[in-house]
Order: sequence, then C-alpha cells, then structure tokens
Amino acid sequence: MYSKVYSAGIYGIEAQVIDVEADVSLGLPCFNMVGFLASEVKEARERVRISIQNAGFSFPAKRITVNLSPADLRKDGSGFDLPIAIALFAAFGVISQDYLEETIITGELGLDGTVSGVKGVLSMAILAKNKGFKRIILPEENAREAAMVEGIEVIGARSLVDIVSFFRGERTLKPTKPENWAMLRQNETSGMDFSDIRGQKMCKRAIEIAVSGGHNILLIGAPGIGKTAIAKRIPGIMPSLTREESLELTQIYSVSGLLNKDVPIICNRQFRAPHHSVTQAALLGGGREPMPGEITLSHNSVLFLDELTEYPMSVLEALREPLEEGKITISRLGRSYVFPARMMLVAAMNPCKCGYFPDMRRCRCSNTEIRRYLSKLSEPLLDRIDICVEMEREIPMYENQRGEASQTIRERIEETREIQRERYREEDFETNRELEGKNLEKYCELTGETRNIFREIIDTHMLSVRSSQRLLKVARTIADMDHSEIITENHILEAATYKVINKKYWGENLYE
Repeated sequence: MYSKVYSAGIYGIEAQVIDVEADVSLGLPCFNMVGFLASEVKEARERVRISIQNAGFSFPAKRITVNLSPADLRKDGSGFDLPIAIALFAAFGVISQDYLEETIITGELGLDGTVSGVKGVLSMAILAKNKGFKRIILPEENAREAAMVEGIEVIGARSLVDIVSFFRGERTLKPTKPENWAMLRQNETSGMDFSDIRGQKMCKRAIEIAVSGGHNILLIGAPGIGKTAIAKRIPGIMPSLTREESLELTQIYSVSGLLNKDVPIICNRQFRAPHHSVTQAALLGGGREPMPGEITLSHNSVLFLDELTEYPMSVLEALREPLEEGKITISRLGRSYVFPARMMLVAAMNPCKCGYFPDMRRCRCSNTEIRRYLSKLSEPLLDRIDICVEMEREIPMYENQRGEASQTIRERIEETREIQRERYREEDFETNRELEGKNLEKYCELTGETRNIFREIIDTHMLSVRSSQRLLKVARTIADMDHSEIITENHILEAATYKVINKKYWGENLYE
C-alpha cells in the first residue's frame, strides 16, 4: 500500500516542502530509505522502527520503501522521523490518508515514542501558510514558536501515540493559540542605560545620528575610554522591532538552534560581539549545509567588532559586500543560499598599538608601527563606514551629573525614523542608509551654497564616490533630526566632520 505525507526541510533560513512517500508490499522483509539522505536521516530508519514498536504498535515484516523527494535536494536533520512514521502508519492502514493532504508534519522521535523538538519550525510554519496547508503538526515544545504565524492551525504533540490517536479520531489535540504580541512587547528589556555614560557628548551625538539613519559607525579612542560601554547601550536606544522584523529575526535564530525555548519570539534588538579570533565562516556563515553567521544573527540589530584592527584582514575584507548589499550569498555546488544581513555595524579600535596616538606625550609607538597598525583597515572598508568619531580623552569620573537617559534618546530616534518612513512610504526601504542611485538624488538634492560646500569637501579630502554618497546620507539624517525638509550647509558640515575624521589617522601627512 502506498501513502504520502508532507514535511519540510530547511535550506538557509527558508523551508521547502519535502514529500515523504512510503510503500509497503509483499516480498522479503526489508526497510529501505532513498532520496539523497544525510547520515542523520538514514539513521531515522532504526529510530522509527523501534519507536513504533515501543509505542505499542506492530511493525509488519514486509518490504518497505520510504522515499523523500525531490531527490536532488539533500535532506538532513532529525525532523523527518515523525513524518516517516506517520507515512508508514498510513501505508499500514492504521490511519487514513485523507487527513494528511492538508498537513505538514515534522519532529524527532525518541526510542520510546516521544516527540522531541527540532530547529526551524517558524520557517516551516511560514511555508505551510504560504503553500496553502491548513495545519502543521510538530513537537509540543515548538508549538508556541510556530503559533506566532497567523492563519494556520498549529498542533503540538508529546508522543507518537497522541498523534496516531488524533488522526484516528480517538483523541483531541487542541491547536496552540498565538500569544498576544502586545503582551510580549511589554516584557521587552531595555538593558544598560546611556545615563551611566558621563561626558563623551560628541560620541553620543554621533551614535544618535547613526541609529537614526541606520548608519555604520567607528569609535576611535584610547584603552578604557568607554567604547565598549557605549556600544553595549546602543540596542537600548534603537526603535522597537516591528512584528515583521521580530518574525524575521526569530526565523534566523530558530534555524540556528539559538532560540530560547521559553520565549516564542525575539522582541529585542540583538547585540552580537564576536571575538577577534572569529573565522570568516563563523562571521559570514558557512558549513556544508550553510548556517547563518554573526552578520546574519545581528540582522535588524547591532554587530559590534571590538579591537577592529585585531581581526584578520581577510575577515574584515569579507564584510565589504554584506555592508553594501545588506545580505550575504553563500554558494555551494548546485545551490546558493542568501542570508539577510541588514545590521548596524559598530566598530571600535585604539588609534595605535599602545592606544594613545596622537598624544605623543604618552604614545610609545614609532611612525612605522603606527602605519602598520592602521594599514590593517583598507580604504574600501573605511568607505563603507558612514561615521567615524574620536572619543574624548578625559574621563569625567568625578562628575556626579548623570547623562541623558536611553528612553529620552530613543524617543527622539523613533521620531526621526517616523519622518523617514513617511518620506519613503512609496519606496521599498525605510531608512536613509538604504538610499541609492536616483533615490539619492531625489531625496538628497542640494542647492546653492550647500552644493558648493559639498563639492569643496569632496575635492579637498579626495573622497570617493561611495564616501561622498554616504556623507550625503548622513547629512540627510541630520536634517531629519532637525525636522528640516532640505539639507543645509550646517548639515553637510557636521556630516563631513564624522566622515573625514579618518583622514587624521589615515591621511598622507599623518606623522609630520
């Protein structure tokens, strides 16, 4: 007897429908599985056989063949255990095939017949909804996560017996209700507060501009000056995630196996800070079946690279395309995987190896050592960093007055973001950082003396086309913060101070 069950496999962060076919016929007893299977899927043969027997069902001594199609896609993971078992039950005649037509099934089986959680169920639930399936049956521990997708019935189960009884109409399994989005948002944590940071007024201003427009930023300063402390507080002033952004971020963490089992969806901006020993594959993503890297895990959030010059040059150079495109494409034989990477890059570095340049009273580095240290950052990479700010050298620890609270800064940033959303309501982007081509000319038009000043800045500092465009985007953000429809001279000049400050460190006459 032939049966067919629908399941799903994860490829990148997207899911794809996998047909699980089972055929039970007369012949020498055997259990064959085909369909380009990874080792963990091949092992499902024994897990399924024993779990069926231990659940109290008989396993007939017949010729059994299970096929997972399409055959040109590699199937990996343990989520095919449950659909294989259900396909066999249908082929054995234990349950009806009719109810399976509108259902996607996934889950791992234990030898005692219990159903264990799997990765990527949010992607599977989204797939089920988009493909017109009515329900998805999965492990109970994954049910809250999948239920965040509206418009599809999510049924969680603890054991193989529960599912078989459900299909036979002997037991009722209630669909999992989606949790209230507003209630989940109330549990959002703000983390550390900017009020703890004293002084650093210029740096705080630069951070606010960067977050308001979604720009990348580089903090330069002596050791212990507060670069990391400021960076850790950036997620607390970023606008709240929308429901769509939360689902997108949760989907990434779900397929990576990093989602907290007690929280069905990510409501907070994430802060990823990989150590400078990180490999290129860990940062960008990779593996035989590519998984998201740090730049994708920081999607819609913050990627913090501390001690920027300590990262291998090959790793830093690999960031150039993702910073420009907002995505990373990883190619494997016969297939490409596209991971989103629209993160805000926050980088920090010392100005030299000892950390005190250009204060020559304290700096112990020679000119050659300083050049070698700074040369680890290439001009193309610096071009992609919109804002560069130098930290204040004195730390006012003696001041009792606290800084401005994160909530106050966040309210201003959300107001600026709303201006951008309204301006770009007919476009497919929402922030100034995403302005490109004709849109850049349309929304960042300069007139009169402002245009002349902009040209003079480009000529004086020999800015590349990319650098000049990014300077213009920052100026547009500063104008939005001032609630100005046009970009004025002051906006251009302030943006220039953040863009050309790197000439102080990477300029031709740096050490003279």
